[in-house]
Amino acid sequence: MIDVVSYLNNGLSTSPNETKKASDEMSKDAFMQLLVAQMSNQNPLEPMENTEFIGQLAQFSALEQQQNIAAGIELLALTQTAATNSQMVNLIGKRVVVPGSEFSLEQDKSVELRFDLKGEASASEIIITDENGVIVRKADLEDLKTGMNKYQFDGKDNDGNSLDSGTYFYALKTKDGELMKDVTQYANYLVDSVKFDGSAILLKSDDFSIDLGDITEVIGN
Repeated sequence: MIDVVSYLNNGLSTSPNETKKASDEMSKDAFMQLLVAQMSNQNPLEPMENTEFIGQLAQFSALEQQQNIAAGIELLALTQTAATNSQMVNLIGKRVVVPGSEFSLEQDKSVELRFDLKGEASASEIIITDENGVIVRKADLEDLKTGMNKYQFDGKDNDGNSLDSGTYFYALKTKDGELMKDVTQYANYLVDSVKFDGSAILLKSDDFSIDLGDITEVIGN
């Protein structure tokens, strides 16, 4: 005699893909047809008991609910992924702040540089270099304090000329002319694209990749 519950259990106790396949193959109509066939071919000397019949219906109903829940969770995950991807695309054209010493400069625009001084605020000079390490600007720093500080870079070189758009680097020097070590610098990137790499999402700024977990602030440009 055909065992409906065993058939269902064998088809649904496997991998998610196999579960979906079993779900597609075993619809409600197919179940009822199989159940009718089971009842038609039962041993007349040992007919199916009501309790067994009701038990099979109950198990089928429970298995169907599990399939519906699994499908709902899968749909929710896809919806959440689509929403997250859409939000990340909206970051294109905005600036993000992450730990680092680089920053994106747009010609004729200023950019805010942030650094967290630990202990005594001994930094006295900021040095800005281009991608080739050439110094393009030196400036004195005043009114610094222990903790977070900001420097508004006007985007000009030592001669007052506007620098080209691109990626630049900055460093801090002490009054003794030494590079500061007890400081946390923050990069300021202009996001120009978003890369979707499987489950990972990376923001791109020129050749730099930015991990979402490293972002401390998003600034409208």
